[in-house]
Amino acid sequence: MSTTIMDTRRSVGWTVRDLAENLDVAPSTVTRMEKSERDGRIQLGTLQRALNVMGRSARLEVRNDRREERVTIELHRELAKKLRQNPQRVLKVVPKNLDRLNARLTSPIGKTWVRRWSELIDGPVDQLIDGMLADTSEGRELRQNSPFGGALTDDERLAAIERANKA
Repeated sequence: MSTTIMDTRRSVGWTVRDLAENLDVAPSTVTRMEKSERDGRIQLGTLQRALNVMGRSARLEVRNDRREERVTIELHRELAKKLRQNPQRVLKVVPKNLDRLNARLTSPIGKTWVRRWSELIDGPVDQLIDGMLADTSEGRELRQNSPFGGALTDDERLAAIERANKA
């Protein structure tokens, strides 16, 4: 079974010894690095260091397969559809909900999410949709603290939850 380090090392034409020399480590260390990557135990810094000396960089993809994240993204996808059709109707629930969030989220980070939602709401609808659907830590946090309660009908909400459960 190959690893990113091994595949990269081979693609640049390096042996274990070549990589070891460039990292200034023993060849056995490179072998242990490749084994730890295969076992899913490699440290990100170790992986980045090995790839960097070979002129490559790590590209990480974080997948969140938690049910609650699947549900929040589906709910916000449904909201996005409605925002594209009739933004005023969807946005009319937001001011009251933002006030509630502002009162409930008293920590500095909570206030940050309320401010960020306010910025998105005040901007173009396309930017709002991009922000709330972003596959980033900010997008996930925003969806967890959404000011759109009441914007979906029960049927729309249940259909989105059902889609999330099937994913």
